[in-house]
Amino acid sequence: MNGREVKLTRKEFDLLADLLRNRGRVQRRERLLQRVWGYEYPGETRTVDVHVRRLRKKLGPPADDWIETVVGVGYRVRAGD
Repeated sequence: MNGREVKLTRKEFDLLADLLRNRGRVQRRERLLQRVWGYEYPGETRTVDVHVRRLRKKLGPPADDWIETVVGVGYRVRAGD
């Protein structure tokens, strides 16, 4: 990221890759759980929120601008980024 290596866990990498593949489209937390974690999680979807927070921290300030939280729905990477 900006010339520096960023070490991601497998789940962080898979989550980021999925968001980038679907750039510009809102990804619901439930759908991210299914695609990234490989199951339908019947309870709380906070695990997605925690992983997005970790991604933003590891990627630095630019990620705050292009990984967008869609309140009550999920996340998306802005189309122009």
